[in-house]
Amino acid sequence: MEAHPLIDAYGRILDNLRISVTRECNYSCIFCHLEGDPIGGPQKVGTFPPLLSPQDYSIVAEAATRIGISGFKITGGEPLVRKDIVEVINSISDIVGDADISMTTNGYLLEKYADSLRRAGLKRLNISIHSLRRSIYKKITGIDGLEKAIRGLEKAISIGFTIKINVSVVRGLNESEIWQLVDFARKKGVVLQLIELQPINSGARGFEKLHFPLFLIEKELIERGARKLRRKMHNRPIYILPDGAKVEIVKSYNNPVFCAGCNRVRLLSNGVLIPCINWKGPGVSLFPGIRGSSREKAVESVVEAFIRVNSLRKPYALYQIYTKDYVSNGKGLRLAIPKKSFRPLTKRELASLFT
Repeated sequence: MEAHPLIDAYGRILDNLRISVTRECNYSCIFCHLEGDPIGGPQKVGTFPPLLSPQDYSIVAEAATRIGISGFKITGGEPLVRKDIVEVINSISDIVGDADISMTTNGYLLEKYADSLRRAGLKRLNISIHSLRRSIYKKITGIDGLEKAIRGLEKAISIGFTIKINVSVVRGLNESEIWQLVDFARKKGVVLQLIELQPINSGARGFEKLHFPLFLIEKELIERGARKLRRKMHNRPIYILPDGAKVEIVKSYNNPVFCAGCNRVRLLSNGVLIPCINWKGPGVSLFPGIRGSSREKAVESVVEAFIRVNSLRKPYALYQIYTKDYVSNGKGLRLAIPKKSFRPLTKRELASLFT
């Protein structure tokens, strides 16, 4: 069946779905945003049984492919604490075939699951290793798990996964070892992804103290001779150093350029679709149509849910327009759209900016 991609009111295509399969986690990272789940923070393993089954995710995957979604990111909580996680991956890959299925994990249980995940159809992994110092790793994650995470990384490399190492940069804890992490990732043959903290859920506590602006690292990357590329998703910059090291930068905090390149929505573990990690309003629940119906009707219901959540999509960070003139930001001229106004400009309004 031919896919019909959805586009939001700001011209941004929807072709990526981030799926939180559990609220539970075996870690307690100090900056956890739990994918924007309104419950607020990760839950202890065994306290929140899954609400969606592998069969439910199969229905979601089929609906997603009908509207042109071709990227599926599995996350949590920690996805690998779900005892049926391999079945969940199988249920999605059986529907989407060669589409991109990836997972974000802390890596603690990865050595155990890597082979079966690979066979199930998982293609890529983001493995969080926030420090190479055991004491700092424990301060950030709450768990003395660095050795297990590295063993999981090495196992995943050995069986052919495409891998990024995720590092959330925390002021006063790990910003001083960024270049050791860059070299570590280069030697392992994987990409290092540096992530700026977000003031969401647990990440809101102590944000001003812990937040480290990544433009400082970008400046040094350029000084070290890195070439700069741009990834389509979120307009993320990728730097390639002369020695071959690759560093991807994720700067979502108050960044209109990042929001302008957003192409995803999120399915929380409670079966609710939300348009953005910063979303505060009600989402779109899949449960009214996904249970107690024929498969075809269930799929059609989820397609309708995607259409509804796409209508809610809007950039969280927007430029502002103060006058008809462009506004100088010190590095050039830019347009600015009122942060609290989410109505797209009309052609006449756009034309007036140039008169």
